[in-house]
Amino acid sequence: MKKLIASAAATAMLAGGLVALAAVAPAAAETAASAASATCEVLSVDLAGYAERPVVGEPQLEVANPAYVPAVPAVAEVSHVDVEYQTIVKLFPLRVEKRWAHKDSGATVIYDWRLWFATGKTAKHVDVAAVPAKPAVGEPTMLVDNPDFVAADAVPNTVTVTVDGTEVSNEAFGTGFAADVPLGDRGVRHAWSVEVTAWNDADGSAGLTRTIEGLSTACITPVAPTWVDECGVANNGHWVVPEVVGATYRVTDHSTLNGKVGIVATANDGYVFDAGRVQWTRTQDDARCGKAVPAVVFMPEVCTPPAGYGLGTITPASLQIANPDGVKLLVKRKSDGAAITDPSSLAPGHYDVIATVKNEAADAFTSVPAGWTTFVKDGHVFKVALGIDVVAAEPCDDPAPVAQVAAPTVIDQCGVDADTVVYGESVGGTWKVASRVTDAPGHEGTVRHRVVFTPTDGHVLPAELPGDGFVVDGKAVWLLYPSTAPCEAAAA
Repeated sequence: MKKLIASAAATAMLAGGLVALAAVAPAAAETAASAASATCEVLSVDLAGYAERPVVGEPQLEVANPAYVPAVPAVAEVSHVDVEYQTIVKLFPLRVEKRWAHKDSGATVIYDWRLWFATGKTAKHVDVAAVPAKPAVGEPTMLVDNPDFVAADAVPNTVTVTVDGTEVSNEAFGTGFAADVPLGDRGVRHAWSVEVTAWNDADGSAGLTRTIEGLSTACITPVAPTWVDECGVANNGHWVVPEVVGATYRVTDHSTLNGKVGIVATANDGYVFDAGRVQWTRTQDDARCGKAVPAVVFMPEVCTPPAGYGLGTITPASLQIANPDGVKLLVKRKSDGAAITDPSSLAPGHYDVIATVKNEAADAFTSVPAGWTTFVKDGHVFKVALGIDVVAAEPCDDPAPVAQVAAPTVIDQCGVDADTVVYGESVGGTWKVASRVTDAPGHEGTVRHRVVFTPTDGHVLPAELPGDGFVVDGKAVWLLYPSTAPCEAAAA
């Protein structure tokens, strides 16, 4: 089972290239092989036929012990007995010469042409002194570490995996190694390398390194092209080709396919398609361009009541028309056929809104709202009309209330100061004496009192005023003439 080496990427599957590396193994394993293959999502590494490193030599060597002192055996004494001899050198005076002989030659002996006589004295002569035995010190040999010793190694080889310049795995292995390394984004191609170092090679060289490298495939889904078929023009449909890395689009010939246009997407070298459509077909649509009927908003004539009392306000009827592009618009008054250029103020009457497509050869009204009259040519609606009746609004006047007023009177007493104006009973107005004029023309001997009634709170004066009242500037006026005669004359 392969080993899964984690990286920062996720996965998918599609076959990629297989790259094999020459043998990287010891002389005894010349069949070693390294192989790696990459799909769009995983790099598979398979190493086989390599060798473990065997032990070389012994861990320790036996060498002479420099501190070793060997044993010394005992030495026996070697000796003999010396015999003293003498000879007369001179008689007078007597002088004798003595010497030791290593052996007893008897009582006399001739030596050096002289006669020697044994003196009777002897002495021990040691030739070899006796030496006692000595034991050995230490051991004659010792164990030391072998500098040439190499221990056995079950995983002496290494493999390093790099993806897009980043090392994702560094592993030691023995006779073989297998792993799957996720590559990351499956929609792009990844540069990868597998570096294998064996502890020795088939030619006997040590630490030989070889590298496998390559590019993964990329798994992509081709983006669907956009079909554009403008209305009103024959055989103008075409494909808008998207820009997709790894895919090539080719439009097929449609000259003999009754207006059908096909397009095929092909994966480029190093790319493969996921499951999905790689070919699309559309049929030319030579239908006329559909124009929209103008949107018409009709506002009838209305009468708005006054805020207080009085006449209502008439707002004339109007048309608001949103005219789409490619459409000619005409508003006509039926009574005289006049074209209306400003439909914001329409007098009562009948009007026709007429819309016509500008290009009758390529355009048509494809959807007509209810209420419109259609006009057809060659099976296509090229003109529509909408009739509108403008009706005068009902009046909405609010007449003002009529004031209730009685004629004023005057209490005429002698003199002037005692004269008094008595206002008549009233509702909806106010009274005042506007002026006093003495001896007015035609009324000498009097004081003319100008009495005024002013309507209030929206009231209006009645159509006929009581007494001698008359109207000036919407106000009721009475003229009263009390006498200015003095009291003495009155008494007489």
